[in-house]
Amino acid sequence: MKIIKGAFSFLWVVWGAIWFMIIVLVFTPIYAAVLGIFGRKYAINCVWINFHYLSPFLLTMMGVRVKVFGIEKVDVRKTYVFVSNHRAQVDIPTCGTAMPMPAKFLAKSELRKVPVFGYMARMLAIMVDRKNRASREKSVYYMVDELKKGNSLLIYPEGTRNRTDKPLADFKDGAFRMAIMAQVPVAIMTLTGTREVNDPRTLHLEPGTVNVYWSEPIETKGMTLNDVSALKERVKNEMMKYLN
Repeated sequence: MKIIKGAFSFLWVVWGAIWFMIIVLVFTPIYAAVLGIFGRKYAINCVWINFHYLSPFLLTMMGVRVKVFGIEKVDVRKTYVFVSNHRAQVDIPTCGTAMPMPAKFLAKSELRKVPVFGYMARMLAIMVDRKNRASREKSVYYMVDELKKGNSLLIYPEGTRNRTDKPLADFKDGAFRMAIMAQVPVAIMTLTGTREVNDPRTLHLEPGTVNVYWSEPIETKGMTLNDVSALKERVKNEMMKYLN
């Protein structure tokens, strides 16, 4: 039985990868044409296509159902730093599906080397070299500027997928620094069930249900950088309500 389940899981990974590559191969040249003709200011519109249409489609093809709770807490007229826990690859399309508005997002510079997809990432994401302090600092000020222009951001404060047995890995300061520097609220998504359908510690994918819980956004107006640790702790405690 275990062998059969493992074989099914592997085949389902291949199935999901095929659909992912179909989407990337079809839409990368479309985005390149749009941005080449109309300019990078339309990148956020391309991101919204990914979030609102392509992410739900991809998850449907992989048999992953997303249930969203508390979406009414997010005011689409505002600018936010969106944060989420991060335990699996399916978190990215899940977050996109669950969001009521587009947001720019971070991508690690290593993705540049991935054929085709790396080009899409360069067009739509904010690339950062996590190993280079100067690159990280530069990206912080660039993203704060984006927030002040009214463009929301999506950031995983754990920095990368949590492969430990703990509900949450340690949070980095970046997302919270940026929210305070731009004086915009932090909107919190907590994902549950992602590891059951897509465990990052193994080559595993299977149909299932992922739940997304929205918390009340935390306002940062009046906060200073001295409040980063306290804000970080508030967000972590809010996520733990659902992860426990």
